[in-house]
Amino acid sequence: MQNQIQSERLTFTKLAEQDWELVRSIYTNPTLMKHIGATMTEEAIRLNFKKELAPWSLTSTHWLTWIIRETATENDVGLISICTRNRENLTAEVGFIFQEAYKGKGYATETVKHIIDFAVDTYGFRKFTAVCSEEHVASRRVLEKVGMKLDEIVPDSTEINGKMVTDCFYSLERS
Repeated sequence: MQNQIQSERLTFTKLAEQDWELVRSIYTNPTLMKHIGATMTEEAIRLNFKKELAPWSLTSTHWLTWIIRETATENDVGLISICTRNRENLTAEVGFIFQEAYKGKGYATETVKHIIDFAVDTYGFRKFTAVCSEEHVASRRVLEKVGMKLDEIVPDSTEINGKMVTDCFYSLERS
């Protein structure tokens, strides 16, 4: 598997040990986690981090995660991950998170589109899913811009910081 791929403005590098501090800073940041879930303990982050460092294949149960960097500056922009959800139907879930300074630049749309194209070409995925809270309008817009369709809205689906939120379930079929 390629450890690094590129889009027009971004470089995606497979998660590596040297990315620990970035990952820790993202998952302990209440602002970044507002629509995703509660901030995580360092122990929980370390456990997930170690899983995601393992080699990945279609049969893996852990996420394949890339660090997103601006190609021109090499600044850390965020994370994007895919995880196999159905091997028989070649379905993957997509998840992403961006640091505040890089929101509103079109990076999320560029990233999700590029990683979906990469996952189709490299792994043969044919369907992609994503979940986000109804109130996370920016993420919903990104998913719709890359061609995902809203399949279902489920009220009181997930608890985030003691509050039940409505989740939006999206999908995209590729041939």
